[in-house]
Amino acid sequence: MTPEVERLLERANLAEAEGDLGEALIGLEAAVKLAADETLPRLRLGMLRHRIRDYVRAHETLAEATRLDPENAEIAFRLGLTCDALGDREQAQAAFARTMMLAPSSWQTWFLIGRDHRQLGHAEVARLAYLRALDAAPDEPELQYELGTLLWEMGMRDEGFACLERAVLACPVDPAFTLRLALAEMERDNLPAAHRLLTTAKHLDPGERRIDLALQDLWLRRKIVRKGKRAA
Repeated sequence: MTPEVERLLERANLAEAEGDLGEALIGLEAAVKLAADETLPRLRLGMLRHRIRDYVRAHETLAEATRLDPENAEIAFRLGLTCDALGDREQAQAAFARTMMLAPSSWQTWFLIGRDHRQLGHAEVARLAYLRALDAAPDEPELQYELGTLLWEMGMRDEGFACLERAVLACPVDPAFTLRLALAEMERDNLPAAHRLLTTAKHLDPGERRIDLALQDLWLRRKIVRKGKRAA
């Protein structure tokens, strides 16, 4: 890659880490335009578009990256996640199978094993698979999120909450991560933190109905708390 493309990627990384979605998108789109046949800028742009729920454009970007580098397991994995989000189960499974074939001992493969067992109701097997993935990729936000939600469902709430926090810290631009952490804060009766997180999630995805429902629930809970204080 040219120094200019590397500079744009670095700037986009910093913007995404700071939650500046617009700046991150501008940097990555510019990097793709300058990068000719380089796959990394397309991979990064596709991942970001997926995280902000722009699945159609994410698919276009990742499909182009796949065409340029069909032997790249990370690109195959990200394409599979996007196909799955679009409801194309057949293409998702094909991409996931390619991921596991190209990188059988990778964190992505252990993630997929864990997810399959979770869907089958094998929570403990899924937990162990996610932990194997975490050993190899402790900073992957999707992995932290998946493990966090699983642990929460298993009643291991302190550990699950810590994973959800790490997911949001690693990827502050994903509204689903922020929403799930907000719901966890509500269940822990930390209503000010839940309000802050839901406000952030609403900013990231104004049209998401689940965020609106969570805000309504939070309003009712805060109203009950205020009434209780006045009654006391």
